[in-house]
Amino acid sequence: MADSFKFQRPIKGQSVQNPYQAPESELDNRPPVYSPSVGWKIVFFILLPLELYSQYTVLTDGSTGIPFWWLVISLVVSSLFYVVLFGLAFAKRIGFEQLWVFFIPVIVLIDIFEFSLLAINLNKLGAGVALVMASTAPIILLRWYVVYKYQKVMKYFA
Repeated sequence: MADSFKFQRPIKGQSVQNPYQAPESELDNRPPVYSPSVGWKIVFFILLPLELYSQYTVLTDGSTGIPFWWLVISLVVSSLFYVVLFGLAFAKRIGFEQLWVFFIPVIVLIDIFEFSLLAINLNKLGAGVALVMASTAPIILLRWYVVYKYQKVMKYFA
């Protein structure tokens, strides 16, 4: 029986004198704090200049055939998205949680409408529709996910 006993190292927090004593843990009632990853900052700094260039070219090029009021609505929705992305990337509380819950269907409907306009225009032009659609769809899905994630993690901002 003495041969089956082996000395084990103490678990972190356990005293060396009494290996049978349970470790003490300090429980705190603080909620978890959201700390943004570097990835969100990279996404922000990559997508923002692309969006600024895109909005500039669409607003200055009159050959798109899109009404000016729709361009203004698109600019406002895109600006709100980048406010959300900035808040997610830098853990800033902007607005309130319910505002972004209501913004999710707005951005989804706007993106679906603009995606369908893009598909119609590309079919008329005969360009590589599949390639453009395949590269645009992940960006649209990312936009929806960013707004969803932001409204979910807002309560964990410090």
